[in-house]
Amino acid sequence: MKFFLPAGFAFLRRSGFHFLCLLVVLVNLTGCAGKLNKAAAQFHAGNPQAALKTLERGDHSGTRNQLLFLLEKGVVLHQLGQYQQSAEQLLQAASLIDSFEAISLSEQAGSLVTNDWLTRYQGEYSERLWVHSYLMMNYLLLGQYDDALVEAKQALKRLQQYPQALKHDYFTRALIALCFANLAEDNDAYLVYRQLADDLPTPKPVAADIVYHAGKLGMQDEVERFKRIMVAGSADDAELVLFIAHGKIPEKQPGNVFLPPSIRFAFPYYAAAEIPGLKLTVSPVSRQALPLLSTDLGSVAQEALEARKLRIIAKETVRAAAKEAIAQSVGNKNDAAAEVIVRVALFLLEEPDTRCWKTLPGRLTLVRIPLAAGRHNLQLQLRSHGWADQQTIDLPEFELRRGQRAFRTLRF
Repeated sequence: MKFFLPAGFAFLRRSGFHFLCLLVVLVNLTGCAGKLNKAAAQFHAGNPQAALKTLERGDHSGTRNQLLFLLEKGVVLHQLGQYQQSAEQLLQAASLIDSFEAISLSEQAGSLVTNDWLTRYQGEYSERLWVHSYLMMNYLLLGQYDDALVEAKQALKRLQQYPQALKHDYFTRALIALCFANLAEDNDAYLVYRQLADDLPTPKPVAADIVYHAGKLGMQDEVERFKRIMVAGSADDAELVLFIAHGKIPEKQPGNVFLPPSIRFAFPYYAAAEIPGLKLTVSPVSRQALPLLSTDLGSVAQEALEARKLRIIAKETVRAAAKEAIAQSVGNKNDAAAEVIVRVALFLLEEPDTRCWKTLPGRLTLVRIPLAAGRHNLQLQLRSHGWADQQTIDLPEFELRRGQRAFRTLRF
């Protein structure tokens, strides 16, 4: 049996068919995120092993979501204590980000009449930095301090690329300084800590570090200045460093603005969802942890997305103009019904790109606990400010030599 389209729908036999194909492609592209969403849900439900299996079943090599698969696997493997494997995934992610400097022109051209789901996900400015944050943590936990220093230098480059957008990532900046300090790179460590002192609400968390490194560099004025505000008794024989992750980073949300007759501006945004800071009690120790250095990842992600708002607006404007020109051209060459069909198709194709790194925590906190050399059995009591829930964690017994710095990671 043959079916015939009415005269007003004859356009679908020609160019309209291509728009139908694009709609099918769009459904497939957004559907590809299904495994990523499932893995993130499994991870946040406390089942990282299941999340890893879901990610490994995803056919992500060479796809538009390849970066996200690498990022998510990096965090999941980190949580499972497989730090070397985590580093391998994240190194691939960092290399892929670098390759995005030369984006396919055809890929970008296609997105100008459809949406950004057709392009490879390149990562927000903040996510490009956090690749190196997790790499630094992995290498410090593995005792590969030279590799950690390499990643610290890469992270500094990212911070220099987007200084205002990433300014409030105190955790990563302190981690960079720690990587320098760990290999006695006193000048670089001092410079990072000194800038942190200016940018933090109070310089107290880094005052002792500035005193130490400035003293080694012979900067007596700096020593005297920060000695007055450093925490008493913050120096000791050895040190335990904790990387504490808690909460869940907010996900991107779809935003839309509509203009008649059929213009739709679509954009992603992060909903405000501040993660409370940590309160930590350590027992038994003679000296408490140094003041905590913490980053609300959701707030930094918001600032990073805001930093590229003008680029988003510019691209949306070009896309809207291109779609309007296509619709008018179809109307001129065919009839009103054909133009309506094309407008509807183009309207539906306009979908904000809400892809993001979902296994990230809501907050990362750097904890440094000065300890005497010897064996230690520590108990941590963790609570978020304003939250009634409290978690008690008994750390496995460990031993520190004089001058040693040990690293551990926790997530709750």
